[in-house]
Amino acid sequence: MENRGPRWLTIAGIVSLLWNLMGVWSFVTNWQLSKTGYAGLPDVQRELWSAMPVWTWAAFAIAVGCGTAAALALLLRKRIAVQLFLVSFIAILVQFSWPIFMNDAFSKMGAELVTFPIILALAGIIQWYFARRGQARGWLN
Repeated sequence: MENRGPRWLTIAGIVSLLWNLMGVWSFVTNWQLSKTGYAGLPDVQRELWSAMPVWTWAAFAIAVGCGTAAALALLLRKRIAVQLFLVSFIAILVQFSWPIFMNDAFSKMGAELVTFPIILALAGIIQWYFARRGQARGWLN
């Protein structure tokens, strides 16, 4: 009989899938945000969103795309989940490198600017950890 792993691995996969699908939804809705949608944001956020370079959008898409694929792979007990979660985590770091380090938004927003990226990075690390643990225990093939 094949060792499919503990129930918590399935739960982690489902939670990861839901989390990453929320990321996909966030990407799509933010990508489609119109100029009138930007008008409702505070000045600093509006400036940040309207000036965001294309490569940050690409990193955003890679982060949520690989994260969603990784969650599906984890649910299917596929070893590729480890690499996909790692790519997703790296893409998160790349995505937020611009607003945090490459412009003056941090001086205007402070901790508010880094709180959500820290949460996303921690989620990425946790997902990668679960996949690595599953691979090390032989639960992923």
